[in-house]
Amino acid sequence: MTRVQPNTPTSGDAPTRAAVRAAQRRKRSLMLLGVILVLAIAIAVVLGIFFTRGASSGAEDASTARPASTGECLPSGLRITADPVVAGALEAVVADLAGTRSDCPDVAINAEDSSVTAAALAAGATPEFDVWVPDSAMWPARATGQAELTGVEAPGLVVGDVVASTPVVFAATEPTAASVEAAGSGFSSLAGRTIAAVLPDPATVAASSAALLALQTAVAGDARTFTALVLGLDTGVVPTAADALAAASAAPAPTIAVTTEQAVLDYGDEAQTPLVPIYPTDVKPTVSMPVVTLADATGETLEAVDALTAAVAEGSDHLAEHGLRDAAGTAPNSTAAETEQTAPDPADGVNQAEVLRTWQVLTAPSRMLSLNDVSGSMLQPATADMRRIDLFEQAAVRAVNSLSADSSLATWVFSSRRIGGQDWQEIVPFGPLSDAAHKQHTIDTANGLDSFVGGGTGLYDSVLAAVQYMRDTYVPGQINLVLLNTDGYNEDDEGLDLPGLLAQLETLRDPAKPVAVIAIGYGPDTDQAALEQIAAATDGAAYQALQPTDIGTVLIDAVTQRGCRPNCG
Repeated sequence: MTRVQPNTPTSGDAPTRAAVRAAQRRKRSLMLLGVILVLAIAIAVVLGIFFTRGASSGAEDASTARPASTGECLPSGLRITADPVVAGALEAVVADLAGTRSDCPDVAINAEDSSVTAAALAAGATPEFDVWVPDSAMWPARATGQAELTGVEAPGLVVGDVVASTPVVFAATEPTAASVEAAGSGFSSLAGRTIAAVLPDPATVAASSAALLALQTAVAGDARTFTALVLGLDTGVVPTAADALAAASAAPAPTIAVTTEQAVLDYGDEAQTPLVPIYPTDVKPTVSMPVVTLADATGETLEAVDALTAAVAEGSDHLAEHGLRDAAGTAPNSTAAETEQTAPDPADGVNQAEVLRTWQVLTAPSRMLSLNDVSGSMLQPATADMRRIDLFEQAAVRAVNSLSADSSLATWVFSSRRIGGQDWQEIVPFGPLSDAAHKQHTIDTANGLDSFVGGGTGLYDSVLAAVQYMRDTYVPGQINLVLLNTDGYNEDDEGLDLPGLLAQLETLRDPAKPVAVIAIGYGPDTDQAALEQIAAATDGAAYQALQPTDIGTVLIDAVTQRGCRPNCG
């Protein structure tokens, strides 16, 4: 018997049933393989599209989150000084700028408080930077202004584009913030004295000078109101922003700290109650951070500044990481209240520098020479039971008590020929009002001025002597002034006339050592026109008390309105 293999035909070309079945199986296998190949190709295409889109999306996200490096190198030896507030963000931007290049030189960023840099520039020091990024545009303006005021030859500065900003806010505990926001959070609340405020020293903290400018705006520029508010705020001044935040956190009564959004975000004292920012609803000040170069900067430096400025603009993530906003005041993921911030005004830097000068004038200790008329006319009746000198004595005591303890005071009197041919006489030498004995001696002398009355009004020679004395003994850092009190006309025909006095005062004028005369005329017999000219020649101010009851008010007003003169309104 012959066995037949299943796939072998027995004779001719005719297939057996086994062969047919084998062929069918091969056909089905080929068809199945084709389907599998088609599916595999389709899956590959789909996956390819998915991963391509994902990679593209990832690239876009990466581009949004982190700018592509330009591969640029900043010049070797480029010196950058930046305020600590912005220095960290700049370091991150500079690191990104070079990208993957390994041949770029290291560029160190010197972190230094802007007030320190500005003070050095104002003193005429050689700049230790090619590029300066202060924490406010106020500092370049202040450095230049101070140098001009003192006659120092300071380096020229060019203020360029703003690269970062942060809004000025009120920091408070959550309960205080809720009550403040419910009542209306704005600088008008400071003007209304509805809540206690802690202010970092405006001389070193830019946010405070920006807040002072906002406060001035909130009171519509009224100099007298602003002066009163400043004198009230002076009691709540602390050295640094950190001190202000700590004080607001620990205060037993509702208290706000004037600071910046960035400072609140960085505040993390676990030992204190947490603080939240309150965004003012009326005036919205912003601290802007510009790039500053020297007037004689090289072309290479200016090109580096352009590259750095562009890199910061593209690196807003680095700003956000350090609690800062971009140049336009925009911050990502902000609430509506937070985003309603105005872009920094280019004029704010100069205006803030000016309001800081006003603040320092208002809050500086006074060195005041009180020059008092004791001519015979001061014995004339002012009311049914009081003489002019009696009313002045009362007002003088009130004025002494209104001065701060760190002020110093001297008392002179004048009338014709008090000591030989000399019209003036020192009766209380200068001394600090913090000295209880000196203060009491000054008050006792004021109460006894009637014992010195007699003679004519030796006005002009006495004014010149007082101004000359204050110039010769000038004390920097204090408000050196002469407070002139008189009720009449000059009656010394042997001394200076008015044109002669004005010419001498003009000769003594020195913007670096200002000595203002604050003149107060009592009663209708005063030569008010002469007093106004004397005041104008010394950048002072002239007041007049026409009614006896005006004397006290006018004298206190003259003593306290130091910073706004001669434009107190």
